[in-house]
Amino acid sequence: MRAIMFRRAGIQCCESARRLSRLFQILKSPHVYDVAIIGSGAAGGMTAHVLTENRVDVVMLEAGPLRNPSEFPIHRIRRWNLPYRGLRGDYMQEWLDATHFLADQSKEPYGWDGKEPFEWVRVRAVGGKSLFWAGVTPRFSPDEFQPRDDYDRPWPITYDDVAPYYDRVEELIGVTSTGEGAGAFPLNKGLAQQRPNCAEVELKKVAESLPGRGLKALSIPKAILPQDYRGRPRCHHCGPCWQGCDSGSKFDSLRVFVQKARQTGHLTLFAGARARSLQLSDDGRIESVHYWDVQDRTYREIRARTFVLAAGCIESTQILLNSKIANSSGLVGRYLSEHLYGSVDGFLPQLMNRPVVNEDSNGSNIFIPDLTRNWRAGKFIRGYQIYPTGGIPETTLVGQNIPGFGAAWKEKIREYYPAGASVLMQGEVLPHRDNRIEIDEALKDDAGIPGVRFYFRLRDNEHAMFGDFLEVATELMTKAGAEMLAGNKPKPFQHGASIHYVGTARMGNDPKLSVSDRWNRSHDVRNLYLNDAAVFVTAGNQNPTLTILALAMRSSEHMLDAIKQGEV
Repeated sequence: MRAIMFRRAGIQCCESARRLSRLFQILKSPHVYDVAIIGSGAAGGMTAHVLTENRVDVVMLEAGPLRNPSEFPIHRIRRWNLPYRGLRGDYMQEWLDATHFLADQSKEPYGWDGKEPFEWVRVRAVGGKSLFWAGVTPRFSPDEFQPRDDYDRPWPITYDDVAPYYDRVEELIGVTSTGEGAGAFPLNKGLAQQRPNCAEVELKKVAESLPGRGLKALSIPKAILPQDYRGRPRCHHCGPCWQGCDSGSKFDSLRVFVQKARQTGHLTLFAGARARSLQLSDDGRIESVHYWDVQDRTYREIRARTFVLAAGCIESTQILLNSKIANSSGLVGRYLSEHLYGSVDGFLPQLMNRPVVNEDSNGSNIFIPDLTRNWRAGKFIRGYQIYPTGGIPETTLVGQNIPGFGAAWKEKIREYYPAGASVLMQGEVLPHRDNRIEIDEALKDDAGIPGVRFYFRLRDNEHAMFGDFLEVATELMTKAGAEMLAGNKPKPFQHGASIHYVGTARMGNDPKLSVSDRWNRSHDVRNLYLNDAAVFVTAGNQNPTLTILALAMRSSEHMLDAIKQGEV
């Protein structure tokens, strides 16, 4: 049956390719690479690193251009330079739009079902979203890989399977340490711990003293260097890290992986190459990728023996759906998940009117791992981590909440400015089959590539989790003596605001219930690997990048063995 399925898929795909050839002149590459990687972010960069270090002939396709780190706008565009100062919607979205590093949604549209929009951030540059992240790198705990409840399905791998790769990734890219573990949250092997700022010191003391909670605040593990390391300089706290690090003190795929992989002579990079679809041969294996050359506005083809999707969870799945392959399970696009965000904000009286110092650099410095099992009882399953933070940011919006006008009003703003405090949550959104993306033929981009439509909503478990967070955060802020200004009515952030998109091509042992196997390899198409967060079974409550890197390293080494044995 599987062979028949492959032959039918191959015939359909070949016919699709012929139709495409009639519509577009596809310029074919004469060279056949060992491996073609689609995407240059964390997953694509790690894959290129592993393969080129082992002298594999690799080609990498990236939809965006190759940008010089000196172009990062961290020191050129600040909040006060923006047209709306971040006051009309999402500040990060407005800021990234102004940098011209994002996909142009007028040329590459997407949609969503229902009234609540889904925020989809697509960085268009070699290095991908790793250029504009905050560097937060916690490990998933054993409970993330094998949840203690019976909801849905566990991962086909355990923490012990991934832990050696966590160790190696942390050493490779430079990650700071938590200093200790807490509950099921593991201690990582990192560099010197980060130091908390004044607001965090105050909130940490209160959090750890809340009766019945058992909270423990740890240093956030980050891929931001506290010391010179592997040829990269230590962080000098010049600005918000998520706005791009031009010194290279924060890990990004461009400088740590892609540039070095090119220096081996085994990586060919095609920038401005927007992948449309993968083409199957008659034997059910992928033989080429068709892509749109953004510069020449021409369709081209790259041939290879093995293919790796690493374009980011959603775009990798978009390519699969447009290719109409690797979906015998019917699960490609399904089980989309992310993180639930929300915050409770206020001002600490003990920090008012203090001197203004630099606290707007690499963001939060401490976090409280998920310890909700201590009190959640039957209210919800899974959990959330907490970021108690604050400090002196690049600008203040406190004036929106303080009535008045003139000199007295300005003086009140100066008084409150250095006293800001916040308790932020990052919670697990459960995987649901109907939280998904689908191809929408009405949303074609300027190259004629069909776009995606999001179907996503929060369920009762997420709402119960958010309600619990509000209770804990309010308790923490109240005990700290925080002044909560009028008009602060916390609610969950917009769908997609975490930018931690996971799922849509989940891994598993059963091909009927999963898209990829425990090595990130497609069940249906054996020369296809999915090395980004598309393979995640759960979102956990931790930031996904370190786990993406660890799984990509693990998968790439498995791929090397398969290449040597002639299996791909």
